[in-house]
Parts: sequence; C-alpha cells; structure tokens
Amino acid sequence: MKESSLAFRGHLFRAGLALLVLIVCFSVAGVAGAAAPAPADDRAAVASPATALISPVGGRLSVEERLAPLATGPEAGRSLVFALPPDAANLQLAVPGQTIVRWSTTPVPLAESAGLARAREELVTERMRLNARLIAVKAAIALWQSPENAAAQDAARRASLIAESVPGLAEEQEMLETRIRMLGQRIERLPAAAGLGELIHVTLQKPVPAGEKVLVRYSYTWRHCGWNAVYDFNARPEEGSGGVIDVRLMADVWQYSGIDWKGTRVTLATRGSGPREPAPLPEWVVDSQPRPQPRPVPLTLNAARSAKVVAEGAADAAPANAGVAADSSSVYASWTLAEPGLPEGRSRLVITADAWQAPLQWLARPTRGDGRVWLLAKYALTGDTAWPEGMAEYSVDGQGVGAGMFRPRGGEATLYFGADPRVNVRTFDDSRTKGERGFIKTSKTWTWAWTYTVSNEHARPVTVKLERPAPIIVDEGVTVTYKDEPPAQKNDQEHMLFWNVEVPGHGKASVKHSVTISSPEKLQLIPDVP
Repeated sequence: MKESSLAFRGHLFRAGLALLVLIVCFSVAGVAGAAAPAPADDRAAVASPATALISPVGGRLSVEERLAPLATGPEAGRSLVFALPPDAANLQLAVPGQTIVRWSTTPVPLAESAGLARAREELVTERMRLNARLIAVKAAIALWQSPENAAAQDAARRASLIAESVPGLAEEQEMLETRIRMLGQRIERLPAAAGLGELIHVTLQKPVPAGEKVLVRYSYTWRHCGWNAVYDFNARPEEGSGGVIDVRLMADVWQYSGIDWKGTRVTLATRGSGPREPAPLPEWVVDSQPRPQPRPVPLTLNAARSAKVVAEGAADAAPANAGVAADSSSVYASWTLAEPGLPEGRSRLVITADAWQAPLQWLARPTRGDGRVWLLAKYALTGDTAWPEGMAEYSVDGQGVGAGMFRPRGGEATLYFGADPRVNVRTFDDSRTKGERGFIKTSKTWTWAWTYTVSNEHARPVTVKLERPAPIIVDEGVTVTYKDEPPAQKNDQEHMLFWNVEVPGHGKASVKHSVTISSPEKLQLIPDVP
C-alpha cells in the first residue's frame, strides 16, 4: 500500500511538473505575442528618394510623389500627408500649381520593409522563443530541487529521478543561454530600428478635384546616411623598371532608413574638413611687456552629426563593377552611381582602379635598437581624378602589411609599405668620447662615431636612403663638425643628414658617420644623441 501511494505521488509529481512547464511556456508565449510589433497597416511608410546627394556625414534626399488629398475632415480635398524618417531636417516643400497655406508635423511609427529590418525582426523573434524555453527549463530544475517535494517520494526514488532529469535540463539551460547571448550580440551589431518618424500634414489653398492626385516635391537633410573613401594599395616591386602599385578607390556607403531605396539616383560627394569659417586675425602688439594672446578656439561639428554610423553584417555589398560617373569640375568632387537604388545597410563599390608607375624606395632611420629598412613610393597625382582622404589597406605582392589613413598632400601621394624583411641595417658604435681643449680649458668637446652597414638579400641592387638627424644649435659659441665617409648630403629645412647608399644584390654597403660638438667651458651644455 505504501509503495502504491509513493508511485501515485511520483506520477502526480511528474504530471504537476509537465503542467507547470506548459503553463510557463504558454505564459511567456503570450507575453511575446503581446510584445510583437503592431501591424504594418498602422504604420506610415517613408518614400524612396528620387535623388540622394550623400557626403561623408549625411545627405540631402529629394522625393517626388503623387498624392491624393484626404477625403474626410475639415480640410477635405486640401490636405496632403506624407512621412519623413527620424531626424529629418531642413525640409524644403513645393506643390506645383498650388499655394501651400501651412504644414505641420506629428510623430508616427514607421513601417520597415528592407532586408535588414526583416533580419532584425527574425533575430528578435528567435531570441524571444529561446527565452521562453529557458524560463521553462529553469522552472523545471527549480521544481525538481524544491525541498517541498521531498516528501512526495522516498529518498532513493527521488534521487534516481533527479539524476535522470536534472543533468539534461542543466545542459539544455547552458545551451539556451549560449544561443541567447550570441543572438544578442548579432542584434547589437545591427542598426536600431527606424522608430518614430514625422508625419507631415500639408494644407493647400485650393481643393484638388475628386479622384485626382497632385505632384509633391520635397527634400530634406538626413544624417543616417554617408560614405567613406576606402583604398587598396598593392605594391609589385618586381614589375616594370622600378615597381608598379595597383590602386583601387572604393566607396563604403551606408543608409539606415528602414527601407531599400528603389530607383534612387545616388551621388557621392566629398566634403570640406575643419571649421566652416576662419578664425579672426590676431592682434599684433609690439610692446616691451608682451601680452599673451588668447588662442582661437577651433569650431567643431556636432558630435552626433560627425560620428560615423557603425554597423556590421546584414547588408549585401554592391557589385564590384558598379559604374560611376566622376565630376571634378565643382568645388567638391562627386561620383554618380550608374546603377540606381541603394539597399539599407552598408554597401561597397569600386569608384576607380589604376596602376601607378611608381618606383619603390628604401628608407632607413637607424638607431641602436632598430635596423629596419622601410619600403615606400611617391606618386605625382596628375589629371582630373580626385583622391579624397580615406582608410587604406597596404600590401606587397598580395601580402598585407597593415592599414592606415591615406592623405595626399600637395598633389603627391606618399605610400609606406612596412619594412622590407630582406633589407636591414646594423649600427656599430665606433666612438663615444668627451674632452677639453685649450691650455686653461676654454672649451669642451663631445664626439660620437658610428658605422652603418646595410645588407641586401634581394638578387638585384637596391638604393637605400639612410637618414640621421642633424644637431640644431641654439647657443652662441657652439659648433658642430662632421667626418663622414662618404660625405653626407644635407637638408637644412628638415635638419637632416642623408646618404643614398647603393647596395649590390646579395651584398652589403657601409657608411661611416662622425659628429663632434664643441662648446665654451662656461656653458652648461650636456648634449645627447637620439
């Protein structure tokens, strides 16, 4: 009788457990259903722009729509309605053939139709489903471990049931938590939903005949779109007479409107950097007691407008061979995409590709602990092609060597391709002395001497430009003398000494460099060598 009672209690315990799991699942599912987004019919739709002029920090979007006036209300036949995305500004509005009496705005939730929005919705729905299952699993584990249920079964039977059920539930809990965490990371990488936009109510002076639509043209500035120049430089040292550099200028374009722009004529434009206006001219006061002049405060853009929108993942890249039409005749260079439209998210396309005939150069700036020899190239930027600043990837024969900003200056591009592993320079300290001159010690001297030996493991010879700083003398009576083999060349503007060292293939070449500094004994000079 006792065993039957215990068996009945065990069945009752398991039935209660199953009922609890079902209740939890249905409750969470009901909460998830209640939190589901409102039907699309209750939301306003933003129209795709006819044209979009996009700069690195935003754009101006122009729209043309044929709208039917509202048929009901106090302004029936004279009221038009359309939607703008969040943060739209500087609205310019025209209705050809009509006079606009006024327009007003009200917030409205926006419908999203782009692939990125669908991906976001699917991820959120899947996370809600997994959270519901996780709550049920945790409830089941808690019910098994609850001390209130200890009397429902004998200790041995209960221990056996716990050993059979709890480990599997704990394993499922860990798996669910991992999947939920990964889904959360994917959702965080996606841009936020469009959220609330603005519903524009336009009142016309004259009513529109029933059944007819009117053409509405409007434009606005919007900061949730932009583009950046992205470069790819690949050096081919063995090509041509001195090397060739393959160049690709690409555009990394983004827009996060919640819709895919369909049929939009997209133009990318460069933008001026720095403040909008110059600082005022400073005063020039000549006085025996000079007064400190306040430094001008630079004008900066609003951080929210200048910040780059960062998002990863769900957008498809535009075809690499997407055509563009370049225009460098205006103040800012621009490129108009041949293929209309722009999907929501990030897209990348090639603006131009070229092969620069730029011989590679080798540069050494040796110190005691650094014997690297750097690869670089200089190229004169001629013609009408615009090369805006942008991030660049650098490689040699397809092998990546790093990334950095590309900033052409003065019509010339200087490209660094890292250190050449087959060319290096060793520094030997030949002398480091200090002495005094004159019968009564009228001056002090310091002398340093080095030998720089450049090694070349390439089969062909290379020319290495070896640079060293020249001392900058400030105090009167201090002199500098050099003893070099071969003699150094000087760049007085940059306070630099340099040698163009011819190094044979699979060979070595050396430079001897000696510096002596003299100063009056009374001058407390303690020179150091970088």
